[in-house]
Amino acid sequence: MSTKPFNKKIFAILLELSKGEERSWRQFASDCDISYVQMRKLALMQQENPPRIKLIKKISQNSANDITYEDLLFTAGINFENNTKTLPVSSNTLKQGELFYEKYLSLSMGQKKMLNDFIDFLSNRP
Repeated sequence: MSTKPFNKKIFAILLELSKGEERSWRQFASDCDISYVQMRKLALMQQENPPRIKLIKKISQNSANDITYEDLLFTAGINFENNTKTLPVSSNTLKQGELFYEKYLSLSMGQKKMLNDFIDFLSNRP
């Protein structure tokens, strides 16, 4: 196991996706069996240290939108070297890229910057 810096911004984005649109923060914290205060600290990027593995597991088990345990661990700065993912190559990758680019062009400058930061972050994944 290795440790990298805790990326609070990306963790907050994944946490928001994990919550889903149908749940409140209070309900999501309750579903995860963690305190609402700690959930909000993580969501508002106010916690300096990464959450513990046990808390990350609780969040991933109650996550919406296919946010995985490994995604949350990586964002918290925790990597397991022997746990590497390979992405399947799709025959319509080019079409997906074109659709992505069209969506990217419709974003505001702030949203583009956040997306670029996220892409930089993900490109450093093992």
